[in-house]
Amino acid sequence: MKKFLFSILLTIVAQFAWAQSNSIKGTVLDAVGEPVIGATVKIAGTTVATVTDLDGKFSLNNVPKGAKLDISFIGMKTKTLTASDNLLVNMEDDSTMLEEVVAIGYGSAKAKDLTSPIVVVRAEDIANIPATSPMAAMQGKVAGVNVVSSGIPGAGPTVRIRGNGSFSNSDPLYVVDGMFYDNINFLNPSDIKDLSVLKDASAAAIYGVRAANGVVIVTTKKGTRNQQAQIRYESYLGVQHATNVLKMANSSQYGQMLMEADYDAYSPYLKASIDRYGGSYASDDFHNWTYGSDTDWYSELLRNAIMTNHAVSVSGGSEKVSYSVGANYLYQNGIMDTENSYSRMNLRGALDFDAANWLKVGFNGVYSKSNQVNPNNDAWQQAFNAPGIYPVYDSQNTVATPEAFAAPSSVGFTNNFYNPIATATYYHSKNNTEQMLSNFYADFTLIPSKLHVKTSVNYDHSTIEGYVFIPKYYISEQLHTDNSSLTKSITTFNNYIWDNTLNYNDSWGNHNFGAMLGYSMRQEKYHLLSGTAKNVPEGKEEYWYVGQGDEESRKSSEGGYRYRGQSYFGRLSYNYAEKYYLMLTFRADGSSKYQEHWGYFPSVGASWVISEEPFFKNNIKTIDYMKLRASWGKLGNDHVAASDGFASIATGNWNSGVFGNATYPGFQNTTYFSWLSWEMVEETNVGLNLGAFRSRLNLDIDYFHRMTKDAVLSTRLPFQNDTLAGNNGKILNQGIDVSANWNDRIGHDFKYNVGMNLSFLWNEVKSLNGANMVNNGKVYNIVGEEMNSFYGYKVVGVYQNAQEVANDPIAVANGLEPGDFKYEDTNHDGVLTGDDRQVLGSYLPNFTYGINLGFEWKNLDFSLSTYGQMGAQIFNRKRALRYAQSNYNFDEAQFTNRWTGEGSTNTDPSAKALTKGWNVSDQRLNSYFIEDADFFRIQNITLGYSLKKLKIGNYTLPSLRLSVTADRPLTLFSANTFTPEISDPDGWDTNVYPLTSTYTFGVQVNF
Repeated sequence: MKKFLFSILLTIVAQFAWAQSNSIKGTVLDAVGEPVIGATVKIAGTTVATVTDLDGKFSLNNVPKGAKLDISFIGMKTKTLTASDNLLVNMEDDSTMLEEVVAIGYGSAKAKDLTSPIVVVRAEDIANIPATSPMAAMQGKVAGVNVVSSGIPGAGPTVRIRGNGSFSNSDPLYVVDGMFYDNINFLNPSDIKDLSVLKDASAAAIYGVRAANGVVIVTTKKGTRNQQAQIRYESYLGVQHATNVLKMANSSQYGQMLMEADYDAYSPYLKASIDRYGGSYASDDFHNWTYGSDTDWYSELLRNAIMTNHAVSVSGGSEKVSYSVGANYLYQNGIMDTENSYSRMNLRGALDFDAANWLKVGFNGVYSKSNQVNPNNDAWQQAFNAPGIYPVYDSQNTVATPEAFAAPSSVGFTNNFYNPIATATYYHSKNNTEQMLSNFYADFTLIPSKLHVKTSVNYDHSTIEGYVFIPKYYISEQLHTDNSSLTKSITTFNNYIWDNTLNYNDSWGNHNFGAMLGYSMRQEKYHLLSGTAKNVPEGKEEYWYVGQGDEESRKSSEGGYRYRGQSYFGRLSYNYAEKYYLMLTFRADGSSKYQEHWGYFPSVGASWVISEEPFFKNNIKTIDYMKLRASWGKLGNDHVAASDGFASIATGNWNSGVFGNATYPGFQNTTYFSWLSWEMVEETNVGLNLGAFRSRLNLDIDYFHRMTKDAVLSTRLPFQNDTLAGNNGKILNQGIDVSANWNDRIGHDFKYNVGMNLSFLWNEVKSLNGANMVNNGKVYNIVGEEMNSFYGYKVVGVYQNAQEVANDPIAVANGLEPGDFKYEDTNHDGVLTGDDRQVLGSYLPNFTYGINLGFEWKNLDFSLSTYGQMGAQIFNRKRALRYAQSNYNFDEAQFTNRWTGEGSTNTDPSAKALTKGWNVSDQRLNSYFIEDADFFRIQNITLGYSLKKLKIGNYTLPSLRLSVTADRPLTLFSANTFTPEISDPDGWDTNVYPLTSTYTFGVQVNF
């Protein structure tokens, strides 16, 4: 009762204090006296705030007498001053940004109060990057976050935080204004205020079973109180260009390779091409043959493509209301010269309202509508395989319809060859997506500045309508479709989360305490309806309905799931004198997905601000700030199947019995079902934060040890060929993340910054539930090795002469000859068997790095960022597919580097060797096809010029910024491919959509 009366008394006192208020004005300047535009001026302990205008000026109404004002701006130290009229505030640079507020999950904290590695990426850090997805713009920005881009228009990148922790799904959790997502490709980067990356288990444990692979918290833009309407327009227009286009052997080089391999077998194809398309084979020396057809299939398949983006936003607020609304349109055309593109329209709105001095309510919503026209990526591999000795079009192919595409059979090729342009053309696929994110909340203040309750409902609805239509066409007897075909699907997701939190914060003396308790309910619902039909009328998209096809060919299917869950969670934080910090979190997650319904996820973090100790302050002057951190946490991953298994009944002689003189059929009932549960992750992190030389230098170092237990992996059942998924594995990821930044000013007008981030990662499979090795089809998982390893034979050279062949029993036994590969006999038994296979690498990089630099001089700004990786390998599947057809084309490097005689090379085979199964076989993976995926890239170059406060008479023009950007203009690597950065999770390089360089011109206008 006393506490209740005390709360009422505090409320009355607060209301009385608010009544004694007035209006104030002031100016905020930076360290050299220039106006600070957009600085936040807030009444301490409240949500009442405003921002400075183009002259650094502000006005704030209803300020209580004697109230404290917090003045903050990114990159500057926050100042707290007593409110007074005509206030002049001189800010100081602070590259450590210790007072910066960071989202930590169901709340926020100042950067200086963190006990775990949480990295914040602000909107301005990704604003100049022309990307369709916010995470694509994050590449190279954060140590320990590996982003692998895809060139397909509208496709999101693959994101890994501190390595692969699962055999099935290692995607992080995205939390957008409280709602959970598997990706954020639907968001417009310009709608984002900031992204907080929760890298370790201690930081992410508050999200429990969804957080095993790390968490990215996304906060969208909101309005500011007591601010006049701020209108902003930004746009860019650019062109995309394919980079590092792989050079293929031309017709002459291709002919030489085949003639060197086997003149009698392959010359008929070359002569058929010359007879039909021109050229000459009159010379007795095939090196002098000429070809009328010399098609560069990649050149035919590629084009330059435009990309444009337009966004407008309005934000502001009054004393009790803040608002923000915006609209965005993005269009990206694809570089494949056929139907492929991506367009997206986004609308967003946010409203916060002080309904009473004890109640705040609000709404935030994002509506996204996109159209993704998908390419037929099979054309990329076909363009690698197809020789240039037949053209794209052939007027002599009079039977071809509807277009006169050339047929590979015109030169005698089998149905393993295609016309890549026809493949790309006779394919129509589109996904139309609508998505709505909405959030409603109410925040009740029980004790001002100390105790409040918040309840919020997050709802997400998305619908994807997709189709694939293949028209009727005829190129040759080998390449045709007799009937058009249509596949359509409608996919619907309906998800909601209801969160409730109770927060308490208090201070007494040097003691600072915070507590949070929460309860959450969630539901995920998925529904898929699909249908197929043949002989659907061609022509316009409006005709393409399953009901329009032949009745007997129509088929339909339906599926879906619904999962429910509830969670209890809490967090306790304490610090003494802002020197010693302790944070505890715990979450209990209940889910309907597994037979074991509950999981429990604790974490603890502690830090010591060493620089606050007297012995440090008095003796070390160059270091301004030093904090040592340590944390431990436990997480879960429910991105695995809810169950796995099968039941079967077998009959036959093995199951039959003989009784008397008669045989009676028998049946065997076999039932296998798994008891799957979520994967469990335990992680320990030790880190150091350091600021030195008056905050010019900032350094963050973290060591982490992350162990995934109960990793889901399918293993073979005893005495059977069937597999069954189970919690069968343990995976270790450990490493070091380093981030360093230097910020300084020279004179009055010149500011510059230099930064880098490094990440070292060691991945290892620790256990496979008793097995030593599991073949996943494309890659192997082996105890003691990296996940998803390539496993095969190591090439140690090329046989140079007949004597060397005769001296090797392996070569003799397999009928080899000079120019063939020599494999390592690991057990030295003189026979090449499966026991001689070894690990040849993995697509997981061991080292990634980013280097960034920039400067501002008066109205001019410049930034340069780079990105690279080392220690990863890819499987050049494009080359290896030759096992299916020996006379596929060669890339130019294979022609140039081929073995042509003794001493010519000891690494590349002869032309003849490349047509033989010993060297190229799907049963004998070898290191020739495993290539380094190391690369260095200039990620982004931006040059901008700003025009501020230009006045014409009494009128001040809107501020204007013009910029030019080169995104990914240069990538250096040694692999024989378009790019070693491929989105296939196993590192197979086939059907890879090329990455592009994008050059843009941009405009930003602030009214």
